[in-house]
Amino acid sequence: MVLPGAQALLGFQFVTLVLREFEKLPKTLQLVHVVSLGCMALAVILLMTPAAYHRVVEDGENSEEFHDFASRVLLASLVPLVLGIAGDFYIVVWKVAESDAWAVVMTALLVVFAYGAWFGFPMYRKWSERELKRA
Repeated sequence: MVLPGAQALLGFQFVTLVLREFEKLPKTLQLVHVVSLGCMALAVILLMTPAAYHRVVEDGENSEEFHDFASRVLLASLVPLVLGIAGDFYIVVWKVAESDAWAVVMTALLVVFAYGAWFGFPMYRKWSERELKRA
């Protein structure tokens, strides 16, 4: 489910490069966008890796090893995915608020919220389930 969204975001990031407004951004923000684009590309590559691995290594068969591999790669893809989103979010907030401070604060909140939702909350639930089983 994550892959189509990441691919769409990557496409929008590529389109941004040809817009006239992009040329008007300070060079540092242009660089932030390019780094964000790289993060999104890495995320999409990681998200697509299990399908190729499944066909090439596993011959299309399901195995516990494949499930473990796919789970690890998909989780790893979320790290560059949020960084790619955050970089462009920073640019948008900077453009709207005309403030580095606001852009940094809002982007930090976005990153904390995303990592909290994607990693923190599931880890908390896993921990609480283990505690319930112990009791």
